[in-house]
Amino acid sequence: MQGLSERVARVPADRSVAEVVARLTDIETQLDGFFAPGGPAVPPDGVACFNGMYLKVTEAVRDALPTFENQEFIERLDIIFAEFYFEAYAAAAASEWVSKAWEPLFRRRAEHRLALQFAITGMNAHINNDLAHALVLTWQELGYDEAMRRDYDTINGILQAVEEDIKGPLSDPLIHEVDVTLGSTDDFLALWSIRHARDQAWERARLMRHIPGDELDGLFDRIVGFAGNLLLGP
Repeated sequence: MQGLSERVARVPADRSVAEVVARLTDIETQLDGFFAPGGPAVPPDGVACFNGMYLKVTEAVRDALPTFENQEFIERLDIIFAEFYFEAYAAAAASEWVSKAWEPLFRRRAEHRLALQFAITGMNAHINNDLAHALVLTWQELGYDEAMRRDYDTINGILQAVEEDIKGPLSDPLIHEVDVTLGSTDDFLALWSIRHARDQAWERARLMRHIPGDELDGLFDRIVGFAGNLLLGP
């Protein structure tokens, strides 16, 4: 992960969230995903399931930027965070090294799985492994301030709103019936999972600022990858 972080750290300082949205939109079109113009009801592979969700989240962050206390922090974090996904996407396309965290999604993208499984598997890789590294890189550029945590937590509300918007495309008939039956219970559990993962990423990043360790990063990467395979099932 150290070499990957060093590459991500070279992302131009003048890149904008709008450019990240444009890149995600290009990938969405390439994959003929849910949110591509005239996209299918079911995307051709699992990466499209994650990319479509990530696109909608990033669009929502872009639109909400003026409302954050520290807009520079949120924008730069969003840009650096996205670069970890773009690196994984490009590496997988070139049959090059992909982190263990991302490997399940890219290796098993053609399997017959629920779209929601693929989306969550991508979130597992991106939040549980990449986010802590993105936070450290952002703090190295902008400095560290506990007040940043308020803006960081505000993202949870954006995730909740996006989850409501894209629930339809990511749900097959069985998932829809469960959702109708349980009301908001399953939504709350899914959101809590994301909140918990983001809380853990923040705390891990705080430790990483003072205790760097490639060996520990590698172990964590493998654990997240193992969880990704579990999320996709046998």
